[in-house]
Amino acid sequence: MNKGLMLSGPSKDALAYVEWLREDYRFSDILVQISPALNGHAFPKLKLRYKPSLVQLEGGISHLPLLDPTMRATPLAPSEWRKRLKEVHDSNCVVLDVRNGYEWDIGHFHGAQRPDVDCFRSTSFGESNSEEAIASDPLANVDKEKTDILMYCTGGIRCDVYSTILRQRGFQNLYTLKGGVSHYLQNEGPVEWVGNLFVFDDRLSLPPSAYNPEDTTVPSSNPQGRKKILFANCYICGSQVSELRHRNCANIDCNLLFLCCMECVKDLKGCCCPQCTTAPRLRPVLPGNQRYKKWYMYRELEVQNELAV
Repeated sequence: MNKGLMLSGPSKDALAYVEWLREDYRFSDILVQISPALNGHAFPKLKLRYKPSLVQLEGGISHLPLLDPTMRATPLAPSEWRKRLKEVHDSNCVVLDVRNGYEWDIGHFHGAQRPDVDCFRSTSFGESNSEEAIASDPLANVDKEKTDILMYCTGGIRCDVYSTILRQRGFQNLYTLKGGVSHYLQNEGPVEWVGNLFVFDDRLSLPPSAYNPEDTTVPSSNPQGRKKILFANCYICGSQVSELRHRNCANIDCNLLFLCCMECVKDLKGCCCPQCTTAPRLRPVLPGNQRYKKWYMYRELEVQNELAV
């Protein structure tokens, strides 16, 4: 079973907690990753939730040999990962983004293709059957014994899980980024990375500088000479977006997480499509970087408005 802990608090107190935790020999080598909460607590409310696994895949993961280190990908330190990325174009190598598609939309490593699914639990790299699936699978026609596969995700857990699946399917040379993208940005800065990093809390995304404010490295230029946010397109009209930040559809019953230009936000009242603009339960359009509150907050507001009328 995977164990994960995310907390937010004053730096002094949070670091004191980390030191206390490391006094226990079972957590002495625990990897701690730090990022700033610029607008107060990132987690203002305490939430304890039991989950059999932090990683969800269709069919479950209980049958996978997760406790066998020989079945997982070989972890690469951030410095080694950076070196390998620079050699990708001159070697037999595939850079595999093992995240949700919407995470790739706001930031990724150079050379990594967008996942063909928006949700990681539906990932099917390496098991394509139909012609359509093969066309979007970067592992469809590679030599399983000679091709190096460099896998990465936000913190490294999803790679540990999916690498066992690829190992079972016969892929031999599997490598993963130790500690994930956040650990890389903290140690190597934005070199070979383009865009922001999606995070699963109210901040939604953070620029590379948030992980290492003292790093003065200039982000590496795109190999094709394109602008660094050319990949980030509006979900609705397809135009480029200047703000690398998702928003949720104003339709409570849709709640799709998507990138959107400000013109489409205005035209569709914060919704992801024309159909949602006529939905019975619409939230107000949020300006700037605000996020919607829990859905029941708007249900209560709706009831109050009806009573007032």
